[in-house]
Amino acid sequence: MKKIVTVFNIVVLTIIFSFYGCSIADQANSDSSIAPSSGATTHIVKMTGDYEFDPSSLTIKQGDSVKWILIARDHEVASGTVIETKDGREGVPDGLWDSGTLTKGVAKQSFTYTFNSTGTFPYYCESHVDLGMIGTITVE
Repeated sequence: MKKIVTVFNIVVLTIIFSFYGCSIADQANSDSSIAPSSGATTHIVKMTGDYEFDPSSLTIKQGDSVKWILIARDHEVASGTVIETKDGREGVPDGLWDSGTLTKGVAKQSFTYTFNSTGTFPYYCESHVDLGMIGTITVE
């Protein structure tokens, strides 16, 4: 009788640990839906010395990334809308991304963001928003 109880306990524990192991595997792979698919593309937007994003409007697929590359001058790229004020244009950040200042000649001369949801995402250069340095990413 003692052997039957021992075998039964081993079987029950094996089943429990098997399900537990599956749960751990699922948790470890849970971020894979957020990661870009193997067919994802990285699109390039240049931040020029003419105070513009080139291209300023871009349509991409969900899971694609956009890489903003500094060509000239210091620039930033921040997500958010641009409003008109009595003093000119002003950026209103929405907190999705903010590159901080990108400076020519130092290590941080580009910024990449992966778009995991569909929609329209306006962005701007904080230092040059008043000069019209704004853009839009549309994700399908």
